[in-house]
Amino acid sequence: MIAYDEYGNSDNPILLLLHGAGVLDTFSGQYCLAKRFHLIIPHLPGAGKAAGEVYEPKRVVYEIFALIDSLKKPQIGLIGHSLGAQLAIMLVCERPKQFKFAVFLSAWLNPKPSMIKWYCSFAAISAKMMKLNWLIQLQGKYWHLTKPQTDYMVKYLKRITPQVYASFFENTLNLQELPDYWDVNIPMLAVCGNNELRDIKKSLHTLGENSHCKIVVLPKANHDFPMRKYKELNVLLKGFMSEIAEKYDF
Repeated sequence: MIAYDEYGNSDNPILLLLHGAGVLDTFSGQYCLAKRFHLIIPHLPGAGKAAGEVYEPKRVVYEIFALIDSLKKPQIGLIGHSLGAQLAIMLVCERPKQFKFAVFLSAWLNPKPSMIKWYCSFAAISAKMMKLNWLIQLQGKYWHLTKPQTDYMVKYLKRITPQVYASFFENTLNLQELPDYWDVNIPMLAVCGNNELRDIKKSLHTLGENSHCKIVVLPKANHDFPMRKYKELNVLLKGFMSEIAEKYDF
């Protein structure tokens, strides 16, 4: 069974949070939702207890569904960021009726071979940088993580290898390979920052071609907006979820 953290009362509706690559506490600014939800945060490859695992999306999707099945709840909410957003899209395409709603943050869905090769060329140096304690400590502060969250990140990022880092990009989802997405009819929200890469902005508008997916570009925001702009994101999530049902209004 995939390792996971949880917050909140298990009697509350489940909200599954899929973090970005290498950052287990991507949604630290949304942990306040534990007042209304039972938050489940799986440890995806490259972070937490799975930091040393190479990212293989099909295997991870299988493991997440096994976790969902063990929770024995008919429908759950879903939010994913970056790599986690790619997984979230795969999940809703495979089992759309499993989810009450889905939110995709900063999903990159149109990988180009040249870009993948370029990112992977930095794998060795990036893996070395992740072992610099002082650098990760500064990053944790910049992202508003707590000291225990930052200390844990310092610890688990030491296990990142060049192979693990490269796997984040080598396995980037191409939405054209998921034709079932266009038939998904649950409430969906896709968000990216206005300072993100052009390909991520293009991916956002592609997601919006499904009429059930609302798209939003967050002003003055970069790829790390769930942490840096968590207050603005929480307002956006509140508006989206309150439109779905009163019990999801937080």
